Amino acid sequence: MKDKTLYEVLEVSENASAEIIEKAYKVLAKKYHPDLQSPGDKQNAENKMKQINEAYEILGNEEKRREYDRQLQQEREEAKIEQEERLKNQTQNDFYNANSNNYNNSEREIYEDKLQKEEELQRKEMQEKLDKEYENAYYDYLKSLGYKVKHRWTKENFKDILIVIIIMAIIITALWFIPPSHDWIVNFYEQNPIIKTIVDIIVGIVTGIFGGIWKFITGIFAQ
Repeated sequence: MKDKTLYEVLEVSENASAEIIEKAYKVLAKKYHPDLQSPGDKQNAENKMKQINEAYEILGNEEKRREYDRQLQQEREEAKIEQEERLKNQTQNDFYNANSNNYNNSEREIYEDKLQKEEELQRKEMQEKLDKEYENAYYDYLKSLGYKVKHRWTKENFKDILIVIIIMAIIITALWFIPPSHDWIVNFYEQNPIIKTIVDIIVGIVTGIFGGIWKFITGIFAQ
């Protein structure tokens, strides 16, 4: 990763607004303008001005800044993983050196395999996190352009919905066996034709599914 980020070049924070970035650029451009420098500082000012212009060209553009932020975050995550791997390797080497007399090959292979699986899991989790951040940034960009982005259903979404349905089923079942709530549910069901129709359809579907499964099972055992 570079020694200085573009934010550091413009001397602003990474959460700075577009107005603050523009203001910082104007102040620095005036400060380091080559025509305002002494002959001895003119070359350094030109180099500094080049860095400032390159930084503002990216941070002053919303799309380019979003892409730069994503790359910066990815570089930091990769640097973090690399540092953790170096520490693990150093710890592993120290451990081997300290226990070389009583640490047989079989145990070493088990230990190395465990470390490899942990590293692969960390890489997978990090990649999923980066992919999700990139996807969210891409959708935010499309929304900023006025596009209507439909929600993409994932396995997690279906899992959450299934959990909610199961919890509701448990609650309704529990309320069904409590006399006061049982009477209220029955009255509510009978007095609302729309609810009654929906419930009848759901019950019919569930009954048909389980009935078909039961017939299939009994048919197998009957043979």
